[in-house]
Amino acid sequence: MTTLRLERTQWPPAMAALCVCLAAGAIVAVRAPVGPLLLAAGALALLSLEWRRGVLALLVVLPFSGVPVFVAGQPGLALRDVAIVLPLYASFALWMTARREPALPPMGVALPALALFAVMVLAHVALAPSLVVGAIGTKVWLAYVPMLAVGYHFVRTGADFERAMRWTALLGLIPACIALAEWMIASRHPQVGVWTNDFGPFRHLYGSWYAAVQPNGLALPIGDHTFVVPRVPSTFTSSTQFYVFGIVAYAAGLSQALRSGQWRRYACAAVLALGVIASGERQAYVVVPAIATASIGLAGRAPAILMLAMVCSGLIAVMALDGAPISVLGAIPAHAQASLATAWGELRNAAGTGLVGHGTGWDTQSALRYGGSASTRYIENWYAKAALETGLVGLAAIVVAVASLHWRLFAALARVDLASRRAAAPVCVALAAMTLTLFKGPVLDLDPLNVYFWLLIGMLLSYLRLGRERGGTPSEVTA
Repeated sequence: MTTLRLERTQWPPAMAALCVCLAAGAIVAVRAPVGPLLLAAGALALLSLEWRRGVLALLVVLPFSGVPVFVAGQPGLALRDVAIVLPLYASFALWMTARREPALPPMGVALPALALFAVMVLAHVALAPSLVVGAIGTKVWLAYVPMLAVGYHFVRTGADFERAMRWTALLGLIPACIALAEWMIASRHPQVGVWTNDFGPFRHLYGSWYAAVQPNGLALPIGDHTFVVPRVPSTFTSSTQFYVFGIVAYAAGLSQALRSGQWRRYACAAVLALGVIASGERQAYVVVPAIATASIGLAGRAPAILMLAMVCSGLIAVMALDGAPISVLGAIPAHAQASLATAWGELRNAAGTGLVGHGTGWDTQSALRYGGSASTRYIENWYAKAALETGLVGLAAIVVAVASLHWRLFAALARVDLASRRAAAPVCVALAAMTLTLFKGPVLDLDPLNVYFWLLIGMLLSYLRLGRERGGTPSEVTA
């Protein structure tokens, strides 16, 4: 009989593998649905140990951020970070140690501003309601900022950026089509002043999480009655998460369309735009046409004005399914005015906090929920939230950092070749739109925008640098 013998150097990995197997078996025995999640996590972690593949894994997983939660409940919330982000960061750090170039992209004043903001976040952990709340708050604020460096180094050629946009747009069609189907099913049951929400066969997508995504709609006053628009989450845990993902996917689709000029890519972008509108978030009725208009203007694609007409026509057609499209659209300005008034009031009140805030995580929903705090605060204005948690110094630092990054992107956009400008313009505009809408809600705290925001800024900084180096020579259009 052959005896199994291990060399001394083989014992640590063998024991680690044994512990992982025992832990996995114990977890599956207690909670069987976690089994598929563990298998997926292991496969993604192995993939992400080569950081470029980890970025591609992120691009594949982000459009379906809610699915692990629907399968395994709250443990699914950690899948992306444990299985992809942490191995990606580790392998990227090891890769950078072997190189002599700077890890961070050229960012000008944004770099010291981000560093100051990070110092303020860490310093305010001492004032947090608890150490756990402070730790989770720190994660929400800072954990994905390194994606700036990852995105910058990922884009070595224009094809890398364009491939990322293509993957995002094509994968985004799946959540968009699910959302449109959910919207059509749920819209059969609007009632005056009451909302009965039902996603038909799609309710099985959410498993036990259905109760958390099911019972709400957007109520809009129309004359003497209330018109209710369903909010749909698609493959996410909330309609807001789907909305912010939809904006990114729509920008990626528009990037492909404006660069190539192909009608099938315009059709893809139009479907993604309608998917965003179907989310039920009222910002979509303003942001989607605004992104199309600004992108077309920056890209110089005159025929693409048809894209704007398609989006607006689709918006009216979708709303017309419930019988009062023009009236509903007419209610949007009043809601926008009320939202801006609320946001301005929150920022003005937060400014009274002074140089020192209440502590990291003090108004971060996930930190309060999972940090064991009994408080349930919610400030919609993300900038007011920054002031409340990190004081006026923290607010000034993050505003300078974000504003400086956008300034660099749009300044570079004006100096690149035409093909690069057409590909980059929609993404630059979408990120700027999300930054402005932070006055309405802290969407930068949410999956998957918390990753996309910093990753795409890094990608754009590299892609626009390459476009500038081409010196006006049009790059090859990829099919």
